[in-house]
This record gives sequence, C-alpha cells and structure tokens, in this order.
Amino acid sequence: MISACKNVKKRKGGFVPVKAALNLVPATPLTSDLLIVGGGVLGLWAAKYAVDAGLKVTLIDKTRCGSGGSRGLLGALAPHLPNAMNDKKRFQLHALDELPGLVAQLEEQSGLSAHYGQTGRLMPIRVPGFQKRVDRCIKEAANCWDLGTRCYTFEQVEVSSYEGWVNPELAPMGLAFDSLSARIVPRSFMQVLFASVMDRIEIIEDCELFSFDQQKHRAVMRDGRVILADKIVLAAGYETYDLLRPLACADLGHGVKGHSSLFELDGVADMPSLYDNGVYIVPHGDGTVAVGSSSQNEWSDEHAVREGHCLPYIIKAKELCPALHKATFLSHWAGVRPRSYAKDPIVGALDERGSVHVLTGGFKISFGIAHRLAQALVERLSGASNPVALPASYEVAYHLAEAEKDNRGDKII
Repeated sequence: MISACKNVKKRKGGFVPVKAALNLVPATPLTSDLLIVGGGVLGLWAAKYAVDAGLKVTLIDKTRCGSGGSRGLLGALAPHLPNAMNDKKRFQLHALDELPGLVAQLEEQSGLSAHYGQTGRLMPIRVPGFQKRVDRCIKEAANCWDLGTRCYTFEQVEVSSYEGWVNPELAPMGLAFDSLSARIVPRSFMQVLFASVMDRIEIIEDCELFSFDQQKHRAVMRDGRVILADKIVLAAGYETYDLLRPLACADLGHGVKGHSSLFELDGVADMPSLYDNGVYIVPHGDGTVAVGSSSQNEWSDEHAVREGHCLPYIIKAKELCPALHKATFLSHWAGVRPRSYAKDPIVGALDERGSVHVLTGGFKISFGIAHRLAQALVERLSGASNPVALPASYEVAYHLAEAEKDNRGDKII
C-alpha cells in the first residue's frame, strides 16, 4: 500500500489518507474491474477503451461529466511544428491522424455530431527568424508528415488567398499553413464520447473520491459509498495532482486557469484556424468562432469570468481577423486545465503494484491526444501484448524523477 506522506501539504479537496475515512457510515460496495475518477475527455476515453477490452468499469465525477477543463470553447487540434521531430511530436502526429476515423465512428454510433473538421491552421510570418523556421518546417514535413496512407503538408501561402480572414498588415511576409491541424466543438464532442459509454459502464456523478486502499482494493467516497475495484485511474484533471500528492510524496503539477470566448459568424466554417503569438481563432462547423486564450497560475474561483482577461485576446483577435468585426458575441468561458511541472502529460502506474494509475496533464493539447494516451494506459493495465508506446517524458517515473530533482534544488520551477 502506498502510504500518505506526513510532510506533504494537503490542499483543499485533496486525497485523504485511508485511516481518516474509517468513521464513515459503511455502504454496500459496488464492484468493478476498473474505477475511473474523472469524467473529462481523458476519463471518458479511458472508459471507452476499458469497456471495449472487456473490463467492468465504474466512472465517478465530482460534479458532471465534461464539466471541468473539457468544457472549454476553443477546440483547436493543432500539432507541434514539424522541425526537430522527436517522440512527443510523432506521438501527437499519429494521434491527430487517427482522430478523424475515431470521431466518425463515435458519431455514427451516437447519431450526434462533434463538428470535427481538418481545416488546417494559418500563422502569420512577421519576422525573418520565423521565416527561417517555416523554411525548415516545409522541408522536414515532406518526410516526417508522410504517413503513407495520408501525407500532411506544411507550406507558405499568400495572404491574398485569405482576404477578409487575415489582416495583411499583420502578415507582411505571408502565412504558414499546415493541413494537419483540425478543430472540434469540445462540448459537442463530450456529448458524443459520453454517449459511447453511458449504457456500457456504471457512471456516478456528484460523487467525490475520499480514499483508496490498494491492499483491499477499496475506494471510499465522501458520502460513504464504497467501490471495490481491482485498479483505479486518476483522471480528474488538475485535481489529480491533489489526489496524488500524499500517495506519490511529490507535487507533480498544478491547475492553470484560462478564458476563451465564443462568437456567432456565418460563412467561415471551412476557414483554417488562425494562431499568432498566443491568440487562437477557431471557426467551428456549427456556425460559431471560438477565440482565446488567457493563462493564470494564481486564481481563487475556477469558473469566474474576468472581462479583463478576455478583452486583450479579443482585441488582438479582431486585429488579426477582420471578419470578427461582424461577429455576434455569445459567451465567455473560464476553467482550469491540468499542467504538470515537467510540462508533459502523466500516464501510467504509480508503482510496481499497478493498482493506482495516472492519466492527466495534457494542458492545451489534451483533446488532440487524449484517445491515444487513454489507449496506451488501458492496454497496459489490461495486459495487452503490444501496448501503444509512450514518450519517455510522459511516464510516471519521469515525473517522479523530475520532482525529486526539484526537491534537491537541482532545478527551479
């Protein structure tokens, strides 16, 4: 059993040591092969792959499935640039390549639409330094993004090809375009993904994990309910770090609050997304355009919308994209996304016992790689012979090692 660490400060809502739960009123246990904590995009993908593998699955969510960071507005599925390819970039490349087929299958099964579209991405070229990087990307994409069945391109295009969509004054050297980028409406996709598992697994909402005893495979909820599960997957977004802290004896990440905004604008659904210096403009297939975003490491209310955080990126977005001046404002969103201190997702078993597994930390790229992360985890915990390989920096051991360096003072976060 992984013991709680006395010297680790427990934040509000954190994982409570098993002994603290003994005074709760006993409940009739629910039994499962796998208990998934968190009904966001990662938790639901894990549930789908687990039930497909023949496992009996229970999924719990503190509030409602899809109500946390997965309820954002942007839905930008954009790759890293194809220069200096490495394991992380290849993992993301294959994930983005798989996604159209997977989404189509889920849409057919559910009868719902996620408004997915592989419409590409435009980035203004303003300075010679970025021009040189674009030149390298064009050459390397010809090899790295050629997957045989599909070949994605990275190229330089004229601003005049996107008159009215891109302000030519902000792209004096042209535009970089990649055909791999896509977009999806996050809330619509969450409905599609939820529909794929809702009749196949046990889903308990408004249910918060209190403790998990690895030796007894016993999870206790805050309301006293008990779930007996061979294995548990912690996929509760940024709150996963609180769940892990006393178990791993390490602080592995934190939540970053972000804002995004939604507009109604007809006739641009097939336009590429725009990205420039932290500003995203993502036209969706449902007649909306999402704009973002902001990032805050310090916050008190995760869902509170601050106009002051929205206005800067909206002003920049309208400067970059003239068409937005005709758009009708619909809503703002604020929420918290998980970001590990080692920057990458955390996936895998917490120790050699293999009863506690972690699935979190995708930050801004979660929607594009969530299915592949979940597949890799489920294949491992279900004993598949040839599981999807993960980049070394995604492994739990890597994050624990980085946290140990931090504690020794070898690295400053």
